[in-house]
Amino acid sequence: MKGGYDDNTKRADNFNDNNTCYYGIRRLEGLEVSKKYYHFEDDLQRFPDAWLFAVWSKRGPGKTYSSLWHAYDNKIKFIYMKRTDRDVDLITSGADRGIDFSPYKPINRDKHTNIHPVKISDGFGAFYNFNDEDEPEGLPVGYILSFNKIRQYKGFDFSECDWIIFDEFIPMKGERLNRAEGELLLDLYMTVSRDREARGRGSLKLILFANAEEISTPVTNELEIVDYMADLNASGRTHLYIEERQILLHHITNDEVPILEEEKSGIYKGMYGTAWYEKSFEGLFSNNDFSNVTKRTLKRSSGYIHLHYKQNDYYIYLNKETGFYYMCYKPIRCLFDFDLNRENEQKLFWLSYGIDLRYSCIEEHMKFETYSMYDLIMNYKKFFNV
Repeated sequence: MKGGYDDNTKRADNFNDNNTCYYGIRRLEGLEVSKKYYHFEDDLQRFPDAWLFAVWSKRGPGKTYSSLWHAYDNKIKFIYMKRTDRDVDLITSGADRGIDFSPYKPINRDKHTNIHPVKISDGFGAFYNFNDEDEPEGLPVGYILSFNKIRQYKGFDFSECDWIIFDEFIPMKGERLNRAEGELLLDLYMTVSRDREARGRGSLKLILFANAEEISTPVTNELEIVDYMADLNASGRTHLYIEERQILLHHITNDEVPILEEEKSGIYKGMYGTAWYEKSFEGLFSNNDFSNVTKRTLKRSSGYIHLHYKQNDYYIYLNKETGFYYMCYKPIRCLFDFDLNRENEQKLFWLSYGIDLRYSCIEEHMKFETYSMYDLIMNYKKFFNV
């Protein structure tokens, strides 16, 4: 398969209907494929046609380090993006006070480089090579952008950049979210991309790194990769390549990058077996409830509600004998139809049926074929203003 692993890599036994294939390792003993740290260049080499790389993990396997070093070592110009102005200002404003919050700090230490950030304006900066007088010289190595200021970059020319690295694209719990984040990110992608492919430069790489905080976010929903991420999370595999869309998903598991022995003390032992441990030490989406996602028989069930949202069609079946609902992709003629791409019908569905369906799910009388369907009903107001 194009962009796949070599023959020594354990591969899934099946492909699905969306031209996707799982790669990587199951939780089996005796597989000597683990590394001490993650190397982003491996994903680039194995899946060269991918334009989107979404990578999540436990804390600290080296996602940012490996990507920034590979970019520098191969003279790849990039945009490094953090979520807020405060994040960018923290990175760029500490050097003059003897405090270094730059992601290049460990690279400078290990590789004997002298790369430092420079603040240009609030929420905007650049990485430069510094000379022996501790002054920046030459052109920027890469740019530092705040996602908060993404609307302001529309007129800028970043066409020399080959990568956009969005670090911590999944927000921490409690962070305020903009429902339009996914659209804004893709708008930035198009701004940076411009006519690069017509000039023979190949696709701009969008690289998303995060810890496994939350699977359903404005970015993952706009990219429509939530269900793929949920499937990969449950599979025990490391990679899922959606060939038709040229998208790579990578869950860095402990089989691939094991927890070091020296890390197995203190909080590791104290929190072992908890949901927080699964998120922080295994990179699993333990904040999300997948128990309502299942396969169900449709016998003695009839079509109740058809929902059209974006380009998708969802069908809610009702078993009148048991009062049980099941939401899935299997088409059927339904009693009611709603186009959730229209604002009026968003409100009408919620007031007429959405609230009742939500209570049915809470009372264990409704299940879903995919996590995104569950999320749409249970967290409806995250998607729509109603």
